[in-house]
Amino acid sequence: MANPLYGQNKSDKMIGSLVLNVESATLSSAGTCYVAVPVDCVIKEVAYVVNAALTTDKSTLTIKTPAGTAAGTHEIPTLAAIGDSGFVGSLTSNNSLKAGDAIEIENDAAPGTGQATFTVFCEVTNAA
Repeated sequence: MANPLYGQNKSDKMIGSLVLNVESATLSSAGTCYVAVPVDCVIKEVAYVVNAALTTDKSTLTIKTPAGTAAGTHEIPTLAAIGDSGFVGSLTSNNSLKAGDAIEIENDAAPGTGQATFTVFCEVTNAA
């Protein structure tokens, strides 16, 4: 009988992709948001959609895992309007996670207002 759980193969290991969403607090002051991962995975990309316009300056993001800070420059550009979206960048180091680990997304204090929802795209690596 086939395994009834979607995304599982005959060895009972998860395969495929994982998408996680997390909302930021206002980007006008420094802040941090967290999201836990339910399976072993590797973060591939982080995207954003703006819910409150970023009016006067870019918001620089720092993306962290238990292994450390992910490499690369990650930012939401100046004058991002409501509904604007984009990728904040690929993660090329410190991007492997175990089930139960947390992803931390920090933002600097961008002048003006702003608020965003982040979408984290992961590739499931192995969860028995």
